Parts: sequence; C-alpha cells; structure tokens
Amino acid sequence: MKTSFLSLAAAALLLGACGKKEQPAPAQEQAAVTAQAPITAAPAYQKNDSYFKLPLASGKGDLDLAAYAGKPVLFMFFTETCPFCRKAAPAVERLHKTYGPRGLNVMGICIQEDPEAALNFAKSLGVTFPLAYKGRPVYKAYKAQGVPYIYLLDKTHKLYDVWEGYDEAYDPVMVKAIETVLAKK
Repeated sequence: MKTSFLSLAAAALLLGACGKKEQPAPAQEQAAVTAQAPITAAPAYQKNDSYFKLPLASGKGDLDLAAYAGKPVLFMFFTETCPFCRKAAPAVERLHKTYGPRGLNVMGICIQEDPEAALNFAKSLGVTFPLAYKGRPVYKAYKAQGVPYIYLLDKTHKLYDVWEGYDEAYDPVMVKAIETVLAKK
C-alpha cells in the first residue's frame, strides 16, 4: 500500500512539474547569450598532397587522414619483418603514449597487402596505435625510399619533418619537433 501511494505521489509531482509553462529567460540572460561569439562550423578538410585513406588492419573501417583535421599526425611506414622497423616501433609507441594525450595522433602504415602482416607486427611488438595496410601507393606519394620512414605532419597536415630509418639518436630530435608542432596554435 505504501509503495503504490509513493508511486502515485511521485507521478503527481512529475505531472505537475511538466505541466508548467516554461518562462522566458530574463532580458539580462538573453543579452548575455546573444553577446557571445556566434558558433561557426569548422572549415571543411582541404585534401592536399599529404592526404591518404587506407584500410585499417583491424578490419574496422579506414585510416582516413581527414578524420584528424586540425590535429598533428606522426606515422611510420613499415613492413612486418624489417629489423629496423621492429627497432623503431617501441620508440614510436612511447611517443604515442607520451604525446597522444596531448593531441598527437600516431599511426603506422604497412606497405604490405595483407592485413595479417600489420596485425602480427603489432602483436609481437605491443603496438597500440592504429595500423593500416596496403600502403604502397601512399609510400610512393610520400617519396619514401625504404622502411621505416617516419613522418610528422603539422595541424594542417603539411609535412613538418621526416626521419629516414631509425636510430636512438633521433629520439630527442623527434621529441623537440613534436613539442614544437603541438605548441603551434
């Protein structure tokens, strides 16, 4: 009996509250709202020579550079068994974990045709950033001449820096370039 009485009371309160007409905001509040800057849509993504769209090795869609509009991107071309790529991957993963939360988008592009090559690479090295495959046309468009090739694009996706191959000596230079790109407004 108590439960049904409480249910009826709650329903009556709810109906009473919903039945009231909403009052217009006071003139001060309306003035404050109209004084704010108008909301504008972000400009459409301008595809340029750096643009690419490749299938994700995970099979869950595409790695589309346009999805990262206004954000810096670091990516590495690789093959599954390249020893230098396998040496570079942990360093790129560290950059992903360190600078991903600050706005850097890190990805890998396997130039092989088989998604398993990229998946095996990720699994054996603990790579957590997105990996695409079938990247040979993009590899050629970026004029890479071996693997790994690591590229840093600024927020407008213009080429900021490139590292041919990989060596631990690149780490501080890469960090400085990433911090510079992230700091630019």
